[in-house]
Formats: sequence, structure tokens, C-alpha cells
Amino acid sequence: MQNHNKKTSRWSTLTYRLALLIAALLGISAILTTTFAVKTVQDSLYEEVTQSMLNVHNSVATTVALEYEAVQAYREATLQSRRASLESISAPIVSSLDQLVLLADRGELTQEQAQSSGLDLVRDVRFGNDDYFFVYNRDLVAIGHPDPQFQGQFLGDMQDPNGQFVVRDLAEIAFDQGSGFYSYEWVRLGQGEPSPKIAYVFHYKPWDWMIGTGVYVDDIDQAASDRLEVVKSQLGESLYDIRFSEGSVFFVLDSSGEIVVAPSDQFGGSPIESTDEVQRIGTSIIASAPTTAGVVSEQVVSATLRDGVAEEWVTNVSAFPNLGWYLLSAVPASELSKTGQRIAIEQAIMGVVVLILGIGAGLLLSRRIIRPVQSVTNAARELSEDRFDPDTLNQAAERKDEVGELARVFQRMGKELIERERKLREQVAKLKVQIDRSKLAEDIEEITETDYFKRIKAQADEMRKNKPSKETE
Repeated sequence: MQNHNKKTSRWSTLTYRLALLIAALLGISAILTTTFAVKTVQDSLYEEVTQSMLNVHNSVATTVALEYEAVQAYREATLQSRRASLESISAPIVSSLDQLVLLADRGELTQEQAQSSGLDLVRDVRFGNDDYFFVYNRDLVAIGHPDPQFQGQFLGDMQDPNGQFVVRDLAEIAFDQGSGFYSYEWVRLGQGEPSPKIAYVFHYKPWDWMIGTGVYVDDIDQAASDRLEVVKSQLGESLYDIRFSEGSVFFVLDSSGEIVVAPSDQFGGSPIESTDEVQRIGTSIIASAPTTAGVVSEQVVSATLRDGVAEEWVTNVSAFPNLGWYLLSAVPASELSKTGQRIAIEQAIMGVVVLILGIGAGLLLSRRIIRPVQSVTNAARELSEDRFDPDTLNQAAERKDEVGELARVFQRMGKELIERERKLREQVAKLKVQIDRSKLAEDIEEITETDYFKRIKAQADEMRKNKPSKETE
């Protein structure tokens, strides 16, 4: 008989093979699921994080734009006030000239006398910072100008430092529109450098004159510039406080890449170590940056901005065309993916835990499935060795699944085989007894047929005949 008790390796058993199969399936499933989940989560989070970064960038850009608009609003309001004052100052001159016209009409003054008095009146008017009025005829000749070098001269070809034909443009406004304002640059009396100036001109129809005045607005520009410097300082503090992440930073650059506003911390500890590096990457970024307000472009650059280590930075840049400024925001790429990496690690740990639990559950499940199969296998071995006990399959036979059905069928079959074997042995025993009796009869017959047995039988018969009877005795 073949030895079925030969010791086999644990890993060759069906239990462990099934456990390994379950573990492999769970492992593959966990790896694929985790990889897909991590990739999906990382992509989704990266998109959300970059969108949040863009939202912060746009918020800062809106703040910068609002601050600039506030400065511009102050400048425009001041200019508007200055324009209104020019109109107010011009009103009395018109009234005075109207009186002279009335006198000329009455014949109290000749036309020449009235006009001469009018020109003297206009030339003598001073206001503000020694500001004055001027008068031109339709031929663009200065007929009433406080500066002797211009008095009586044709000034139609005179240009300001920006190439504007000032007198021609003023004449167009006065003679064609009736009145209006004009911005240009002019040299103050007694100075050599031009300054920004606004003029108010009007057409005095009775004598067909262009009368105008102007005021320098460099004081307004200086006040606006001072306000802008305050805004820059406040923006610097705000930019330091606005952090998208630990290493994020915002800068305002000009078109040449020079830093206009840098994040400033009164306590020190700016997250950026090298402003030269900011200018370097800023110059390259601005070269391809959008020039339209409200448009943001994203670039990934390699730069050494902290800890002396070169790393990838995700940058956003947007333009302020009116200012010639660019808002640059930079965030380390590693920080943008940090959340995704953390979730990836959590997903991986969860996958490992699920895998371990799955292997444990697989082992328990496989043992639960295989144990009754093993009992059937052991029963088959015992049946072949005439040691089968049907009661050993009672527990497996109680199961309601296919394994229980197999155990019940094998148990029934085993009982039938044992019963058949018992009956067969009884039949064999009976047959053996019959065979033994028949052989005994044959042996007896052979003995009785021998001459020796016949002589003994004859002698016995003779002795019985010669034996005296009880009556004779």
C-alpha cells in the first residue's frame, strides 16, 4: 500500500495556496486601486491647489489694482478740482471784457482802446503760484503774453518736449469747441526743465480771441507719487502677510524685472533669500507674460530662492498696463504636491492594512473552506486503510454549501462501502465454512474407501458380533 502519511510542505497544501491566491489578488487589487486613487487624488488636489493659488494671486492683483485706482482717483479728483478752479478764475475776466465791449458799443471807448485795456487787464491777472493768462488771435500770434519773448510772436509751430504743437492744439479747442482743457509740458518762468501742465482755453467771440491760462500739476503728480510710495510700503507688508503656503511669496516687478514692491516683515524672516534671483527669473517670466490686465499666465521655473537649494517653483504673473507693473507669485512645486503626497501615503498605508486584513481574512476563509475538504480527504485515506469512521464527517456534513453536500455524500458512500464490506466478509466466511465441510466429507470418503479402513471396519464388525450379550451373562 502506498504511504499516504508522507510529510508534505505547508506551502504545498491547498489552504496556503488558496491563501496565497487571495493575498495575490488582494495585493494586485490594492496596488491598482491605490495607484489609481493616489493618481486621481493627486491630480485633483493639484488642480484644486493651483486654482486656490490662482485665486489668491487674483485677490492680490485686485488689491494692487484697487490701491492704484485709489491713487489715480485722488490724482484725478485733484486735477478736476484744479480744472474747476481755472474755469472759476476765468469767469471774472470774461465779465470784465464784456464791460469793455459794452463801453466800446456805447462809444465811450474806441475798439482799439477797449481791446488794449482788455489785453492789459488779462496780462496783469495773477493767481496761485504766479500763474497767468495769455491771449492769441486767430493767426496764432501772442497778442497778450506776460513773457516778453513770446509777445507779438507767431507761436503756431511751438512744440513741447513731447512734440505736441501746443498753440495749434489750444486753438482747435477754443475756436472749434468754444472751450476746453489741454495737458502738455512747459517750462516755468525762470526755470529750464519742463513740468506737466494743464491749460484751460476759451473763445472770446466779441473780439475773436483765444484766451487761456494754465497751471502746473507737478505738485499733484508729486502728491500722487507720495501716496503711491505709501501704497507700495503697505503692499510690502500685505504681501508678506499673504501666504498661500509656507514658502509662497508675492512680488511686484516693473517691465525690466526690477522689484517695485517686495514682501517686508518688520520682524525679519522673509521666506525669500535672494532678490537678485527673483529679478533673474522675473525678467525671463515677464518676457513672455501677458500684457492685458486680468490675464494670468503660469510657468514652472527652477530657482534657488531658499535654503540655498535649487528647486522647481510654480509661478503666476499678471500685468498692470497702466502702471507698467507685474505681479509675480511663486510657490514651491513640492508644497503644491505635499497634500497629494500625504494622502498618497495615507492611501498606501490603508492599502497595506487592507492587504493584511485581507490575507488574514483569506487565511480564515480558506481554512473554513479547506478544513471540511481536508476532513473528506482524511476520510478517504482512512477508508482506503480500513480505518474510516463516518462520525468524523459529522461537522463537515452540517454545512449547507457544496462542501457540506460533498461530505454528506462521502459519508453516505463510506457507510455503504463499510456495510457492503461487512456483508461480503460474512458471505466469504459462510462460503469458507461450506467449503471446509465439503472437503471434510471428501476426506472422510477417501479414508473410508481405503483397504486399511475397510480391514479395520471388518475387524470392528467382527468384534461386535463376538461380544457376549447382557442376557448371556
